[in-house]
Amino acid sequence: MQAFELSSSHHVPVLQATIEQYVDPVSGARHIHMANDDAEIAFLVAFPTVPDASDGRAHILEHLALAGSERFPVRSPFFSMLRRSTATFMNAMTYADRTAYPFATTDRQDFFNLLDVYLDASFFPQLSYLDFLQEGWRHVFDGGKLAYQGVVFNEMKGAIADPMYALHHGIIAPLFAGTTYEVASGGDPLAIPELSHAMLRDFHASHYHPSQAVFMSAGRIDAASIQERIASQVLARRSGQAPRRTPALAGSWSAPREQDLRIPSQQAKDDEHGLQLAWLLGEMTDTMGYYEAHLLAAGLLNDSAAPLRAAMESSGFGRPSRLNGQDTNMRQMVFHAGMEGLTLEQVGPAHDLILAALERAALEGVPEATLRAALRDLRYQQRNTEGGGTPFMLRRMLQALPLALYGGDVMHAFDNEAALAQLDTRIKDPAFFKTLVRALLDNPTRLTTRVMPDADYFTARAATEQLRLANLEAQLSAAERARIEADSAALAAHQALPVDKTLLPRIRPGDVSPQPRPVPAVPLLLDGALSFDVPTNGISYARLLVDVSHVAPADWPWLDLYADLLPDLGVGELDYAAADAWRQALVPSFRVGLDQSLTQDGGLRLELVYSSSALREEHAAIAEVLATSIKGARFDETARLAFLIERLVQSKFTGLAKAGRDYALLAAGAPLSPLRHFQNAISGVPSLPFYGALQTLAQTADGLAQIAARLVAMHALVTGLEPIRLCVGAGADAAALARMLTPTPDALVAAPPAASSMGSTAPVNLALHATSQVNHCVIAWRAPRIGHPDAAALAVAAEFMGANMLHQALREQGGAYGGFASYSGDAGMFSMSSFRDPRLAGTYADFNAALAAVENDAFSAEQLEEAIISVIKGLDKPMSPYVSAVRAWQLQRSGIDEAVRQQFRTGILTCTLDQIRAAVRTWLVPASASRVAFVGDSSVDLAGLALVDLTALTTPAA
Repeated sequence: MQAFELSSSHHVPVLQATIEQYVDPVSGARHIHMANDDAEIAFLVAFPTVPDASDGRAHILEHLALAGSERFPVRSPFFSMLRRSTATFMNAMTYADRTAYPFATTDRQDFFNLLDVYLDASFFPQLSYLDFLQEGWRHVFDGGKLAYQGVVFNEMKGAIADPMYALHHGIIAPLFAGTTYEVASGGDPLAIPELSHAMLRDFHASHYHPSQAVFMSAGRIDAASIQERIASQVLARRSGQAPRRTPALAGSWSAPREQDLRIPSQQAKDDEHGLQLAWLLGEMTDTMGYYEAHLLAAGLLNDSAAPLRAAMESSGFGRPSRLNGQDTNMRQMVFHAGMEGLTLEQVGPAHDLILAALERAALEGVPEATLRAALRDLRYQQRNTEGGGTPFMLRRMLQALPLALYGGDVMHAFDNEAALAQLDTRIKDPAFFKTLVRALLDNPTRLTTRVMPDADYFTARAATEQLRLANLEAQLSAAERARIEADSAALAAHQALPVDKTLLPRIRPGDVSPQPRPVPAVPLLLDGALSFDVPTNGISYARLLVDVSHVAPADWPWLDLYADLLPDLGVGELDYAAADAWRQALVPSFRVGLDQSLTQDGGLRLELVYSSSALREEHAAIAEVLATSIKGARFDETARLAFLIERLVQSKFTGLAKAGRDYALLAAGAPLSPLRHFQNAISGVPSLPFYGALQTLAQTADGLAQIAARLVAMHALVTGLEPIRLCVGAGADAAALARMLTPTPDALVAAPPAASSMGSTAPVNLALHATSQVNHCVIAWRAPRIGHPDAAALAVAAEFMGANMLHQALREQGGAYGGFASYSGDAGMFSMSSFRDPRLAGTYADFNAALAAVENDAFSAEQLEEAIISVIKGLDKPMSPYVSAVRAWQLQRSGIDEAVRQQFRTGILTCTLDQIRAAVRTWLVPASASRVAFVGDSSVDLAGLALVDLTALTTPAA
């Protein structure tokens, strides 16, 4: 049997891990293992995927690889394993030049179950024609007319709703002309129908071979046991070796080039133009070049005193683009510098301003402290275990993956200290940064893009699609019509077949612990301070929590605005630019936000949270930043206020379609839950007219004075209240940090009683419209919280309905990217929803059908057990030490003690179908539901929903 050979082993102290690199001498396959004592065990297999067309072949292949394989000839084994596994993470990801299949779990047996499925799926998929029709694209007759359908087809219609998607691809394509990056790797819906099933199979044969593969793993498991599975299941069956496919390098230019680019806009207002400059840099595998590009971006853009950002923010027109800085998504890096929010007449001056700012930076440089702070941030990120839904080890593996595929040294992704130490010395030379900027200016491979808003972007694409369909339909022969109808019938029959999952391994309810996942013990609240001693990998965290539950609902948007603006304002004698540079020099992280939760009696608890984190050696810096930023906040820089407000407003207004699902979810939940009511008020539909009025106020001196006065009053209110100091660190670090966080106000008082936080509680029926090519449908009900006897049954019911009704009806048959059911004990809500959905009325009919199916259909014990495991794995998903500590405190205050958690878990593990049916009958009554959809096309059947034009809400009444 083939065996991997160890090529290197390197211990990385800051990761508390040893990186082992292996190679299979026969195939050339690489295995990179990150050995540590983490609770999770992670794995991924990845391949270079370099398509030469925008037909989505790499993306559709990713979907089909997980739709059934030789050893597991089961429909959608990926989705089945989501419910038969305690995996803490399962996914597949298509990038511009690679495809990765990662997972993580805390259970050793579950790890090998998933490893078997993932290896067979990636190397030996069935790639059936019917799965191609479902996941990729197909022709259908909809109301007698020819139409397109398919999961990826509709997913990408939703993806292009984001203007930034069009902007980024519109720049990268010409800059990388002639390479794989020129095409849309995810697929352009106008090009996806050009892909055939045979072309897809050929792409798999040429790209998914052991000689192309990189295997990566991490955790408390030996590499040899993983390699044994890879050798026996893959290498023993697929022989041969070929050079790894590497994306071609883009050609350099002899002179800069220009282009005009249209991107989607809801209204194409006069001030929605933009200007982008993009330079092609060196390869990512050049470690020093990579970090030099990082320092270039940091020095020019990291804070408001940085020369390029300062020039753009103080220009008096426009604002820095959201696409600025180092771009590492390709084999070669790109540097972006741009402005948005311009009128057509301001595009030329913006171009001159950017180049002039760069010229000044090349002559004057930046302070060494700026670059030293950037290096400190890199060291902080090396230790940082925070990162949303992706486990820490998987994040590190995904960061190293491009280096492995491009032939670079992956160790630089795991251990960057040698490179940073070298840069520590180099940045002392004042010429270092100046030389970087000069090299950028002298680089002739520069693309200047004039960005133009296009209100007809989606309608033009829809018209093109419809014209193609009409021309094709007019030419269809009787045989071709019969084939389309036969394909549809065959797919429907295939989707209706029961899924035989006996070949798939699974974890059963009896295999999991009957006890809840441990959470950190909550320390006593002493003198207003909580100090959590947890292993944080050398980082300390501080949170100052101010109870603002008493703030009246009418002032919630102002409270949210205060939290948004404060980190970007001046402090004491420092103006906003100097204050930003001061904070950046002291700590890598300073934030102001709002935490929301329900009290034990169901009321709303709001807390304003000032937070900062840094390396454990920087406690004094954390304390200084928090104390000075809060006490010295200033609101008298009205030009700065106007700029920040315009940036907030435009980000919200230009992202209506991208955020459509969020608007629908919040609007549906607002009448049902105090939590969602608050979130809807500050981030949902009610916030749109608030920001429209705010934008108008910010255009006059009197209006700005009113805004400043409201912010000053809010600041006085919140800083006059006694905060709770919550600190998290290893050993004695948290307690030491808490002692340094002395209260800043002169007189502190306890928070007044909470204000009433709920308005109307009547269900709503709304269709929220902004131009797009997909819909997002939501139906929601009020539900009990975790302590209620029905809570466990509703939690299981959500997973049960999602797996057994909604996935098939909404995704497989309806073509939506996803169909979900969710129980939120924190919010007291139950919901069903669809994501990137081509349908609307049909989806709501499917929601109703799901309720009827629970009541009337027969189900197996295995289906129930899968739903139970799905709930349990959500409860048991590991959190970072910091998040675990914060969560423990939140649970305690919400009255969710160990007894309640145990009751909830026991209820889940012992849940019966009769309990599910009883809970559904009690709580999910159709008459009491809120129905809200985001609608991309208002001319479709709205299923009785009242139309609300979101774009009209963004313009204040005259």
